[in-house]
Amino acid sequence: MRVSVGDASLTNILARQGADLRGQVQRAAQEVATGRHTDIGKHLRGDFSPLLAIDASLARLAAFKSTAADAAFQVAAQQASIQGLSQLASGISTALLGARDVATPAQIDTLAADARGRLASAVGLLNVQASGRAVFSGQATGTPPLGPVEDMLAALETAAAGATTAGQVAAAVTTWFNDPLGFASFYRGEVALTDVPVAPGETAEISTTAMDPAIRDTLAGLAMAALLDRGVLAADRGERARLAVTAGQELMRSEDARIALAARIGAVEAQIESARTRNGAEETALGILRSETGSVDPYEAATRLETFRAQLESLYLVTARVSRLSLTEYLR
Repeated sequence: MRVSVGDASLTNILARQGADLRGQVQRAAQEVATGRHTDIGKHLRGDFSPLLAIDASLARLAAFKSTAADAAFQVAAQQASIQGLSQLASGISTALLGARDVATPAQIDTLAADARGRLASAVGLLNVQASGRAVFSGQATGTPPLGPVEDMLAALETAAAGATTAGQVAAAVTTWFNDPLGFASFYRGEVALTDVPVAPGETAEISTTAMDPAIRDTLAGLAMAALLDRGVLAADRGERARLAVTAGQELMRSEDARIALAARIGAVEAQIESARTRNGAEETALGILRSETGSVDPYEAATRLETFRAQLESLYLVTARVSRLSLTEYLR
């Protein structure tokens, strides 16, 4: 059969219409399946400012999420260390206070060795790291705040050289821990970290370092007793017992400071957790809003899909009559 020019033109028109309808069917089917517009720009009429504002807010919340998580990890590690420090101190303070009633040098020696071990453990707790960062070193996060415990005891032994009474040794230890050339020089960290942003307009204080008075006083109490294990006042059993008692008193005296420090860190933990909860809720709300910005009405999308399908079926019928093809043959 000979095809006229008019027939060829009609065939081209039908082909173009078929391609256009197939594209619309595909887009409508995708919108029904995903629940989102395939052309967000067209849906928003070219105004992307609401979407950009939501994305900017989500990006800020992602940054807060990261800093808040890091801060939470740091203060949790600090809290665990302070609790461990308190347990080390309370586990020996009563025994040291009872040294005045101890009659044998061997028992004093046992307490001294225990104190030395606890001092080493305390230094280990303060040198703890979270995610590879020292949590008590202030801004020097790559450096443990304290050196070897033996170096500390050697410095204290030098500071107490010539002391012949428990009072003199205790005074030398106290002075060393408060002296800028003593413990402050032994401290390897730097100044405290600045406040960390954890939520819009909110920061958390994570400024605790190994220079905190509660920590210094606890170390001083343990160090007084630990010096006995290095032979301090070896010639005077009575003074050794008095130094042990003084060490116990120092540990008892610093207990309130440790409790206050733990409470302060706990308050920061609660603040950070509250901020993280609020950030999470806001992130969820913004995520829903962003999804709704590009979402389609399921009923309207399904109606359009059926309309386009019906139009495509009708077009195939017309095309089949023109070209003597069936829809089944076309789909094959």
